[in-house]
Amino acid sequence: MAAMANSLKAKRRRLSRGKCSKSSLPNDLLIPILSRLPVKSALRFRCVSKEWLALLSDRGPYSIRYLRPTMYGFFYRRRLVRSFQYAPIHPYRDQHLDIKRLTSHLPDHDTLFLLDSCNGLLLFLCVEGDNSFKSMIVCNPFGDEKTNWVIIHLNVALTHLPVGRRFISARLDFHRHDSPQFKCLLFFEDQQANQQSLPWFTILSTNTDQPQNVYVLPQRGLPPLDFYDGTADDDYPKLCMIHDDDTDYAICPSPATSLEGGVRSLMGLSGGVPHYALCNPYELHIWVLANENGNRTWNLKRTHSNQPLIKLHNESYRRHRHDDDRSAYSIAPLGFHPDLDVIFMQIEWRIYALHLTSGSLEEVAGERGANPYGERFLFYPFTMDPSASLGDRREYHMEIPDMNQA
Repeated sequence: MAAMANSLKAKRRRLSRGKCSKSSLPNDLLIPILSRLPVKSALRFRCVSKEWLALLSDRGPYSIRYLRPTMYGFFYRRRLVRSFQYAPIHPYRDQHLDIKRLTSHLPDHDTLFLLDSCNGLLLFLCVEGDNSFKSMIVCNPFGDEKTNWVIIHLNVALTHLPVGRRFISARLDFHRHDSPQFKCLLFFEDQQANQQSLPWFTILSTNTDQPQNVYVLPQRGLPPLDFYDGTADDDYPKLCMIHDDDTDYAICPSPATSLEGGVRSLMGLSGGVPHYALCNPYELHIWVLANENGNRTWNLKRTHSNQPLIKLHNESYRRHRHDDDRSAYSIAPLGFHPDLDVIFMQIEWRIYALHLTSGSLEEVAGERGANPYGERFLFYPFTMDPSASLGDRREYHMEIPDMNQA
């Protein structure tokens, strides 16, 4: 009887160890399971065993690949300061990233300027020997160092454009389910002979048979827009790409608003849906793009008072930019959380996360001090996704057309 009891105990111990040991599951089964879980749900497995705790407590990039990619933080900096700061977001609040170290393997890494970020990819502008900008790099800093970047060559340096043409900004468009396909958009403004300005953009799309081709979209091919709306003229231009029925759409919004006085605006995607924010020193309005019977319309989603933000900030008022007797805080929207119903707000030089559903606020980054000219941080949300692939091709070419062709 004693021998049988010992045998049963040993069997139970083996079964117990097998149930809570992740090593009993092959990686080709474990990884797809964990990658389909939200981060918050996956982290609950930390209580299963010490092995699970070690796996899901590791902040390194090689454990993050087991979790569904989400926004882990953002890079930000002042416009006149070259170095970036990194702000971690839940669940890895103690994580710290150095963009210089992440890109140290890239060519000319000391002269790279971050232009945009999208779902784990970063877009950099390269500074060449004659201080010209004639190439860009798209990089996944957490992929294989030999294959995690591609270079895009331009036929014209962005610093040597024809008279009357101005480079505005660049956008990167990448969706995880489309990997390794991505799109790079360059925005320009041409001054016409009749003194009118023509805003336009070119697209490099890697999912075509000839990815080196550039597609120039004329003004008449864009959705209704007004880049020069006098009530909200900062952060020009505002644009995002949405995917609907395997078709890409460029969204350039200008919804009607009754807000007046120092209006700041923001365009972005949250949950894959375009959102648009307008903010003055007193309130915040947020619109969402809805598809109603095949027609896209901007619907007002939420309105928030800025008083809770001002109360939480609890610092002295700044002087008004016109140096009169009025005083006000500098308040501006910075970016939408791509997965959660959260918008990041800047007041003076500090950054807060506003949870739109509950209205709760928390300080996440920034610095103390007044911001008398109402400057806005450069803001780049960042997603860690080591599995995001750029494909086998290492070089692309973008042909910027002549002014009379745009």
